[in-house]
Amino acid sequence: MRIKKSPYSSVFPLKQPCHLLPLPPHKIIEPMLKSSFQKLFIAFAFSLCFLNAFSQNKKINVILIGTYHFNNPGNDAVKAKERNILSEESQKDLEQITNQLQKKYQPDQIFVESNFNQKAKLDQQYQLYFNNEFAKFTDTVTKPRMKRFYIEGETYQLAFRLAKKSGNKEVYPIDTLIEMRFDLLQKMVKADPVANKIFEETLASLTARSNDCLSKKNLKEVLLCMNEEADFNRNKGFYISFANALGKDGKYFGAHLVADWYKRNLIMYANIQHQLKPSAKNVVVLVGGGHAAMFREFFKNDENFNLIELKEAFK
Repeated sequence: MRIKKSPYSSVFPLKQPCHLLPLPPHKIIEPMLKSSFQKLFIAFAFSLCFLNAFSQNKKINVILIGTYHFNNPGNDAVKAKERNILSEESQKDLEQITNQLQKKYQPDQIFVESNFNQKAKLDQQYQLYFNNEFAKFTDTVTKPRMKRFYIEGETYQLAFRLAKKSGNKEVYPIDTLIEMRFDLLQKMVKADPVANKIFEETLASLTARSNDCLSKKNLKEVLLCMNEEADFNRNKGFYISFANALGKDGKYFGAHLVADWYKRNLIMYANIQHQLKPSAKNVVVLVGGGHAAMFREFFKNDENFNLIELKEAFK
């Protein structure tokens, strides 16, 4: 029997009729399909592993710095001793700290304990600082207390300095103002001899520890001392074990006070989340020690961040 030549034989040369093929088509296609599904499954599993690793690498590194207020306004319950941030030694320390952080991490963003609702004002101040014209602003400040705040404050001495070295175009404020009735707390405590004794002893212990840190040889040692986990826990412990228990009259004064403290810190933390750039890899958060104690807990429980211990950052 003569086989009619197919018009496609030049492309798919057929040397024998289909009914004479050694295997039926389904016997050929089924193994191919199985092999393809296996390859797809392996590729899919590999992709999941890759995406998981990629998502872990995408975590933002955060260097959290809990600090004392360089200008020492005396607003906190713990009355810290004076440490002159404008001294030659302290200025050298600031240069060394900021140089190290800039070289090691090149921070993409720096967040500070400044009023979130006054960002435009902070932007103006930073632009003057960035252009070596900050004195044009501070020379116009007449009130001694405020002048000292702008010249000596940690936002200007540490955050602005680091931001400029890192080439940042702006610094990000996160603070929010919530009324905290510590005056009522003190009044309530003084009316209870037992509570007052505990309060005075706790305050004395926290003050002694703070002054011990401030007595360290250089600023790096001061900050390392203030950022130890045990100190953060003692700070939070005051609110949980003491303040929260106040008010046994059914009005829960202590619990409401502590809730306000948490609320303030959670709003500040949200201000970090809301201002994060999608491209950010390394960020620095500079806040008072009490806020840092709270933020440490937040960052450690936030899957989007990798908290770098200060002792690691300062190595």
